[in-house]
Amino acid sequence: MKTWFYDLLKPIVRAYYFLVRGIRATGTENVASPGGYILCSNHVSASDPFVLATCVRRRLHFMAKAELFKNRIVGGFISAIGAFPIRRGESDLGAVRESIRLLNEGHVVGIFPQGTRSRDNAHTHMEPGVALIALRAGVKVVPAYIDGPYRLFRKTRVVFGAPVSLNDLGRRFDRATLDQATARLDKAIWDLKPAE
Repeated sequence: MKTWFYDLLKPIVRAYYFLVRGIRATGTENVASPGGYILCSNHVSASDPFVLATCVRRRLHFMAKAELFKNRIVGGFISAIGAFPIRRGESDLGAVRESIRLLNEGHVVGIFPQGTRSRDNAHTHMEPGVALIALRAGVKVVPAYIDGPYRLFRKTRVVFGAPVSLNDLGRRFDRATLDQATARLDKAIWDLKPAE
């Protein structure tokens, strides 16, 4: 990651989302701890990575769909701010290894486990990849909920929950364990949804 570019853009993006778009974040103490962890959120819009990055003081590395990197300009930009590609719809071991490497180096990895955006913010299926990475790296997962969709003149709340530990599940990676871990993370995210 070109940290100077990330650091240059962040205050500009932060000012835009907080002052113009009315983003409000709670639970930010849950994303302030040092060391590697996964930030795991629902996925409403292409703006989500930028919104989360403005709410978290630490630098984030997001998984992004591999198709975005085919465009040299877009790919170059998102690479410069710390994104790395994942091939959706298949087992992308390269993306898994890159995630684990970043986590072992003490970085924060952002993942949208729904795999794709839900523009109406529906509670859709959660892929097991985030549970696999968390179990293999032995790190906690911080759940986040974005109360989208984004609308002009409407404040959008971002809620960060308490870190979820999967240590009690051991270092097993069988389907039953991954399903149990995924269900736990899914619940942690959607339990943050504000009451209507």
